[in-house]
Amino acid sequence: MGGTVMSGGEKRSTTAIIEEKLAHFVFVFGYLSLLLSVYALHNSIVLADWHLLGHLWPAMIKALIFTKFLLIGEHLHLGARFENKPLIWPILVKAALFAALLMGFEYLEILIKHAYWPQAADGGDDAEMTSLRTALSFSLMTFVALLPFFGIRELSRVIGHKQMRELFFHDRTNFALAAKA
Repeated sequence: MGGTVMSGGEKRSTTAIIEEKLAHFVFVFGYLSLLLSVYALHNSIVLADWHLLGHLWPAMIKALIFTKFLLIGEHLHLGARFENKPLIWPILVKAALFAALLMGFEYLEILIKHAYWPQAADGGDDAEMTSLRTALSFSLMTFVALLPFFGIRELSRVIGHKQMRELFFHDRTNFALAAKA
């Protein structure tokens, strides 16, 4: 297979690039799946609707769609102008921008549902987004849930993906020794 030359002069194979993109997709999808599954669990408890499995499949589909839009937002470099600022700024700005993006698509989904299935407006899952208070609550929850996501992403961008992987998934004895030196 052919390779792609990176800005640092290193050559990466097409397979390596595909594996990196796939790993990124799986990470984003996993995080959003967890977020939306917990939200579905919360709704099933709060709304006294114990059909949790009936809420989990739509949450997974929604996570897949949100992952696509989040990756499109990353591709469009949303919040990129803050990347050279102190680390707190790109984390806060990106969490806010992407929470707004996800909320926009959540409302678009509701509008489409109401246009094609008006009988669904009487209750069900759409009832959770009808009040301003609930919408603001979901927006705030989405923003807060995206803070650690973008915190890890931005820190990884600064110190390097390989070092972050080492910190999270390997013994830190070597890092502790290097820090003391």
